[in-house]
Amino acid sequence: MEPLSVSRVQTYLTCPLKHRFQYIDKIPPPWRPAALVFGSSVHAAVEWFHRERLAGRTPEPEAVAKIFDADWFAQNLEPVVFAEKDSKEILAEKGHELVSLYVAESSGTMPLLTEDRFEIDLVDPETGEVFDIRLRGVIDLVEADGTLVELKTAARTFDTGSLERHLQLSTYALVRFLATGTVPPLRIDALLKTKVPRLVHLPATRTIEDLAWTARLIEGVALAIRAGCCFPNPSYRCTECEYFAHCQQWRG
Repeated sequence: MEPLSVSRVQTYLTCPLKHRFQYIDKIPPPWRPAALVFGSSVHAAVEWFHRERLAGRTPEPEAVAKIFDADWFAQNLEPVVFAEKDSKEILAEKGHELVSLYVAESSGTMPLLTEDRFEIDLVDPETGEVFDIRLRGVIDLVEADGTLVELKTAARTFDTGSLERHLQLSTYALVRFLATGTVPPLRIDALLKTKVPRLVHLPATRTIEDLAWTARLIEGVALAIRAGCCFPNPSYRCTECEYFAHCQQWRG
């Protein structure tokens, strides 16, 4: 099986049938949800900001906002579906505000790595067992003090339970542990699309036991994929899914 990404694991856990459509059948989605496109454009602008900082430059908020504007324009050349109260223009303005806020409130800590790509064998950090599974992905940011940071755009902040069980954060902490031998400090930087935009810093921690739990979860997903376990998982997300029409036609 090809290497697993966190997004692929999350897709399977959300709906195994959507996983099949997207990753096995490779059906091109007829459209993309605006929230996903919006987050991608914000990430593009923030990545550029940190790459400039690594090069010894400190861009002004307006310059970073222009990167968002350009990426947002390009992303919207393909079909995008917006939520009821959103539009291309509304989210363009909101994205401009959010990336400007991020730059203005960014801490003085310098980045060590940005958009750090990895591919690594999955290992149980408690037992040392090496699974026949490769993990790959991209870590948003590692700061100079070793703090691993994930950037998120959201309508509201994360509650304690969501932060403690955040699979992406746990997996990337596991990856950094396997690479360095140390569990890094963790943080989610949440850019909130509230009426008055906010940047919220949410520190988190993981233990070796947490990382072992995460490794076993990923192993379980990989085994289920290899076994061909495929079924829909009906939920409130269905009507917002790009593959809803395909799912309606599914008969096993």
